[in-house]
Amino acid sequence: MIRISVLLCTHNPHPGRLDRCLQGLATQTLDRDQWELLAIDNASSPPLSLATFRAAGAASLRLLQESELGLTPARLAGIAAAEGDILVFVDDDNVLAPDYLRQALTFLDAEPKVGAAGGVLEGEFEVPPPRWLLPHLNLLGIRDFGERPIQALIYNQVGPWEPIGAGMVIRRSVACQYARVAADPRRRCLDRRGRALASCGDTDMARCAPELGLALAYEPSLRLLHLMPAARVRYGYILRLVHGIKRSGILLDRIRTGQPSQLGHPLAVGRQFLIRGLRLFTPDPRQWLLSLAALRGEIQARRVRLEG
Repeated sequence: MIRISVLLCTHNPHPGRLDRCLQGLATQTLDRDQWELLAIDNASSPPLSLATFRAAGAASLRLLQESELGLTPARLAGIAAAEGDILVFVDDDNVLAPDYLRQALTFLDAEPKVGAAGGVLEGEFEVPPPRWLLPHLNLLGIRDFGERPIQALIYNQVGPWEPIGAGMVIRRSVACQYARVAADPRRRCLDRRGRALASCGDTDMARCAPELGLALAYEPSLRLLHLMPAARVRYGYILRLVHGIKRSGILLDRIRTGQPSQLGHPLAVGRQFLIRGLRLFTPDPRQWLLSLAALRGEIQARRVRLEG
């Protein structure tokens, strides 16, 4: 009986990292008859084939083609096709610990009031991250909140209990609730699409759990490696990432709280952001520019007209 559906969304994957991802899935200790693997090819060029995955040892999987570019359409295609009552989202640069699926199943079976969970994400870097980046590794999906589990039934508030998309374990009922609200075109721009680095579609999905009366959780028994190529530790990439995360985060808050208003009078807005920028000022110009990128993303998000 299929209990878990693993949804692997990928767009023009790097062969080496995809191989590592599939090898991690091939070594799972959960009985193979309890889980399925769905690979969602999101508008890769050229399109991926079953041979691409079988060459890396993935002997059994279903391959779906999603022609609409974007991580959200790919996830929605996977949710619609999944058979399991538990879904696990895996990026093509994630290597799950061998017991990841078994721990996920054990945890959600033991915690019926938890709707979605994430765990420890360690980084494996192609080149060492520079010192200025070390305080910001969470932006790259690196997270470790210790060995103590955390659960919370909290609406629209960032915290360690909130899982990110990489390795997210989520009940099918919660994912289906997200699929319903994600029909809103405003929500389909909250996540990665080509080179755009919006990053809050997974947050939108996780926050559907509290809407159904289910908690969010950090569970340290869930562990994976996040493979980091050299390009992701470059300053230009991090600037774009900070901007994308802030912009999509503000848009998500506005959509979820129903805030229709745009920015106020330009002078008042300028004064507000100048004061905030001065508070964020540091002697390191790289840190200041990161703060400026976040402010720019917030201004852009607040200028978007959401009515209708």
